[in-house]
Amino acid sequence: MRPIGLYLISGFLGAGKTTFLTHMLTRYTDRKVGVIVNEFGSVSIDGDVLERDGIKLIEINNGSIFCACLKGGFVKTLIGFSKTDIDILFIENSGMADPSSMHTLLEGIVPFVERPLIYKGAVCIVDALNFLEDADMFAPVTNQVVASHMVLVNKTDLASEEQIGSVHKAVSEINPEAVIIDTVQAYVPPEVIEEKLTVSDFCKETTNHPWNRPTTYTVTCDRPVKRDDADAFVQKIKSRLIRLKGFVLTEEGYYQINAVGDYVQMTKAVPANISGTTLVMIGRTSEDFDDDIRQLWLQLTGTEIEIEE
Repeated sequence: MRPIGLYLISGFLGAGKTTFLTHMLTRYTDRKVGVIVNEFGSVSIDGDVLERDGIKLIEINNGSIFCACLKGGFVKTLIGFSKTDIDILFIENSGMADPSSMHTLLEGIVPFVERPLIYKGAVCIVDALNFLEDADMFAPVTNQVVASHMVLVNKTDLASEEQIGSVHKAVSEINPEAVIIDTVQAYVPPEVIEEKLTVSDFCKETTNHPWNRPTTYTVTCDRPVKRDDADAFVQKIKSRLIRLKGFVLTEEGYYQINAVGDYVQMTKAVPANISGTTLVMIGRTSEDFDDDIRQLWLQLTGTEIEIEE
């Protein structure tokens, strides 16, 4: 029976997972491809970016696919894909996901799949600018590296040689077996992936649990705002966040926003399935701060927002 090749794409929030996956999808236009996108927020931003003809895309939102809160849905989705005619299945897990239990999960579904899912390995993308700080603060960051055989040190065009060297050293200490590749825009020649990617045998219980997830909000607004006001909002709220992404409707049209650490990017965009401003925000702690978000947005833009936790 023809197997399905399964690739896991991991990495912390804002490291470049979706950009890497976009490159991979471009490479496999001659194959039937399935994609599972895992968003920590309640709506999918990456799914909107990745959507294109010929790809079977399933979104699993509002948590980590390795946490008990979503694992059942993830298992059902994997079994469902085994009943399709795809050749390759890419899984882009949430930036907060700890994939340590990936082997255990795949072994558990073997009796239920119609076509075997052959695990090809995990590629972990790390942010050259923020990895050292993130690894100190969040256990999933370290375990994402340990569970991967290939680690892409991304955004090297924005980092100093000293920063890049420190990240290489840290990654090697966490996972001495890892193949480390420096990247810009998360690009790696496809032949390098095929030649060097193998499966790590690392396996243990995930650290993802409902009780330790950070506060996550989805912010929506129907009315257009000034671009400069939206930018000012992001600049003021970013210190409370480990990640912000989404689309903002301005008087000049839509902009896609990506913010992680001190890095903020706003680019013109045409979202496929999103109407109005839709922003996903992941806080640094489990503390609620939705009132602060609502007041700051109103103060800067003069408009009201809806917030879903």
